[in-house]
Amino acid sequence: MGTRKPIFIDRDGVLNVDVSPYISNVDQLQLFSWTVGSLLKLHENGFEIYVVSNQQGVALGITSSEALEQITEKIQSAVRPEGFSIKKFYHCTALDSENHPWRKPSPGMILAARDEFNLELGDAFFIGDKWSDIECAARAGCRPLLVLSGVTAPGSWEQWKFKPERVFPSLKEAAEWVVEQG
Repeated sequence: MGTRKPIFIDRDGVLNVDVSPYISNVDQLQLFSWTVGSLLKLHENGFEIYVVSNQQGVALGITSSEALEQITEKIQSAVRPEGFSIKKFYHCTALDSENHPWRKPSPGMILAARDEFNLELGDAFFIGDKWSDIECAARAGCRPLLVLSGVTAPGSWEQWKFKPERVFPSLKEAAEWVVEQG
């Protein structure tokens, strides 16, 4: 089958319903109805899935690190029956004010995945739901795709410094398009 192509996906607003201010426990995690099928489609078409997610709620004390692990495990448990798992979850739990190199829009989490798994980023997609995802993708040399299932209002990306390559209603349509790109 050859090497799998990396694809980077944000968590809140893309894989699951975004909860304000933060998901604080595993019971609040609600995957979208299309999430598992979309990830399966990517997996079946040769993609290796990496989740990159800012989780400032941990530093703020809203989400415990145990809860973050349980949420991660719940997402993995949803896809495992389909015969695959998400390769790795990268979380930045630092505060926005810390200017942590992993915190999106900085590309640190993607660069960490590149270094850890020896990935080629040139043609890799990043699917996210906000400006910081799009900027992170651009700064990492990835192809930014925006979904509107999270916090971004239709049309608002026109004002952004970094623009998405394409915009989709949800991960479902984004995954279908990515697969068509070969």
